[in-house]
Amino acid sequence: MMATGLRRWIGIAVVLAVLVGGSVGSVLTMAAVSRVQQQHASLLMDHNADAIQRAVANEAARYTETLTDMALAVGSQTQFSASDFEAITSRLTRSRLPGASTIGFVVPARADETAAVQRYWRGHGAVNLRLDTVGAADEHQFLIFNRSLDQVPFRAGRDISPTSEPADAMRFARASGQVTSSHPYTLLKDRDLPLAQRQQSFLLAAPVTGTAGTPAAGEFLGWLTLSMRGGDFVEESLQTYAGELVTVALSDLGGTSPTAVASTRSSAATLRDPSLHRVRTVIVGEREWQLDVQPTQRLISDTDRRLPLATLGIGLLVTLLTGVLADSRRRALKRVATATALLRHDIERRKTVEARLLDREDELRRLAMHDALTALPNRALFRERLDEADPDQPRAVFFIDLDGFKAVNDGLGHSAGDRLLVEVARRLTQCARAGDTVARLGGDEFAILAATSAAAPFAERIVTSLRAPFDIDGQPVTISCSVGVAVTDAGPTDAERLIHAADEAMYVAKAAGKNRYTVAVTSSAAAFVDGPN
Repeated sequence: MMATGLRRWIGIAVVLAVLVGGSVGSVLTMAAVSRVQQQHASLLMDHNADAIQRAVANEAARYTETLTDMALAVGSQTQFSASDFEAITSRLTRSRLPGASTIGFVVPARADETAAVQRYWRGHGAVNLRLDTVGAADEHQFLIFNRSLDQVPFRAGRDISPTSEPADAMRFARASGQVTSSHPYTLLKDRDLPLAQRQQSFLLAAPVTGTAGTPAAGEFLGWLTLSMRGGDFVEESLQTYAGELVTVALSDLGGTSPTAVASTRSSAATLRDPSLHRVRTVIVGEREWQLDVQPTQRLISDTDRRLPLATLGIGLLVTLLTGVLADSRRRALKRVATATALLRHDIERRKTVEARLLDREDELRRLAMHDALTALPNRALFRERLDEADPDQPRAVFFIDLDGFKAVNDGLGHSAGDRLLVEVARRLTQCARAGDTVARLGGDEFAILAATSAAAPFAERIVTSLRAPFDIDGQPVTISCSVGVAVTDAGPTDAERLIHAADEAMYVAKAAGKNRYTVAVTSSAAAFVDGPN
């Protein structure tokens, strides 16, 4: 009797142990799957946030450089007139400056100088100019010339000084001598629109000073201004980078609290997960912008979202079955056999989950070690391949820098520049042989690691290949490249020294006229052998 009771309690204890142990194991497995999934989503968010930050910084730098160049052009005129303004601004288009509304020339004047300023600029091409003074400011800021980039007209002669945001930006630009961005505001030309159609906008102001050799050398002449609609800027510039995986909200940090400017649109719902929220900042015209990047439901696929719960459900189900079978083992061998089959099935499922986790780890390494645009190895993987190269074989490192790429990027836009980089990667891969490593180091710089000592024919093949015209959206584009080569014979070699030698050789080739290669002689004395152009 006692032995029977003991066996019964032992059976109950075994069932409870199976249930508790299986439940804990299922929960731990679900937590592991969720952790890997969260890490993958976090890497995707970092990648997207960094790409969007670079895109805004590049666009802001391009606007600033464009406005600075035009301010220098105005300051170099002996007698600046309306025709000069049209000539200087004629190449500006909405496609080159996403979100741009109006380019204008503004001059300062006191109230008692208004009539004289009006006569002066009428004599310089602003025939119908009428300066309208508003308020009793010490100094007024009058729009003399302007050109609309969005087909919405805006009358010259307006007094901008009563509008604090652009007026403050122009005063700061004059004091600092730098291009300055205003606090967000509604453009004067948009204030008659319905409230729902108005956008938070901003103005970039560049001070204009007479250059040496002109009658007004060193004298402050006025400002070149570029007004931008925030919503249009986000829609035309950031929507492509955000896509459907993330949403981006642009804010200005210049005030006591962030001022929302605009945000991208997505058909997918925003995923409210604080751990995946990313914040990046960019300096634009002496002001700080904030980019709030949030994931959407599409960042993690429906299958991936269900995976942790499916793992838990399967684990708990198997645990329950195992407990039942443990209690019934004494009564039916057939049930034991069935339980064994189910357990084996569970093991296979667990192996499948583990395999998926390993695949995720491989995918994370691929993302970390490869360039997102061209899919080539990045700088980190290139250095790893060089460190692992067979020391018993000769090795050559080729550093390639594209000549003329910036002109393509500025003239045809960033999307055309990206397609050109993809085509360059394809041609370099065709130049390489099996076993060689072709990598993109960043921007328009590439590198090749080849197991060869015959560097000159290889470098000549690279220069010739990239010299041929590229077809970018049906338009022929021609660039060239400067190649620096460092070669070492079999034996131990300092990888850092080899990379440095190739990099210096590339700059020698560029200084020698570009469209050529230079081979570095890796010895204790620095020397270079220039290849034909």
